[in-house]
Amino acid sequence: MKEFLVVYWPWLFTLATIALGAVVDAAECVWPPKLDLSGKQLAKLFSTPVFLCTAVPAVLVTPVLAQLARGRLSRSDRASLVWWSVNLFWFHTGCDILSGYYQIMPVFTELYTHMNTAHGYARWHPERAPLDCAYGLELFFEAPFAAWLVYLFWKQDKARYLVELWALGVQFAGTVVYYLPALMRGEFSCWLSYADRACGSVWIMFPAYVFWRSVKTARSESTGKKQKHK
Repeated sequence: MKEFLVVYWPWLFTLATIALGAVVDAAECVWPPKLDLSGKQLAKLFSTPVFLCTAVPAVLVTPVLAQLARGRLSRSDRASLVWWSVNLFWFHTGCDILSGYYQIMPVFTELYTHMNTAHGYARWHPERAPLDCAYGLELFFEAPFAAWLVYLFWKQDKARYLVELWALGVQFAGTVVYYLPALMRGEFSCWLSYADRACGSVWIMFPAYVFWRSVKTARSESTGKKQKHK
């Protein structure tokens, strides 16, 4: 169970966010949350090509990759493979680029607007410029690097850890750019704002953890105590 959680937690996180979009009524943001249990939102998502091309690979392809890599990749490498796969397909592309920036993903586009009302403005309007800067990082750097890192970890390329640290640094910086302005201004629209920020903290904590792990490994190697990624 421990190994499953260590390796597959990003995949479970993906399932949770998709489930949120399937059942939380996107028409309005009220507390307690209004749920749509009729299946209409889920049907709407599954009838949309942009959802099928992003969520379905994240949910189905990612665990297959991780399972095929079992025995060939270390546990931490398999966790990274899962992290970059779900980021490539779902979090960077399906969520932020298609729902937040281009706003063509059904249901999630409305949820993004509830999370941060700046999404109601046109792209690159001064009110939403910090959001679009973060989306630009994802579109031009983070998503392509996620694809590259899936390949690097699958092939066990020797440069994978160096490239991963750079990509995680961009994720960390993009998260700060995305959330800090609203936090400093004390902006809040509804409970989804808090849910969004709680989810966003993952892109602070995971890069910080991998950085700390890499520093620890480098120090161990410098003292002659070689530490392997488990």
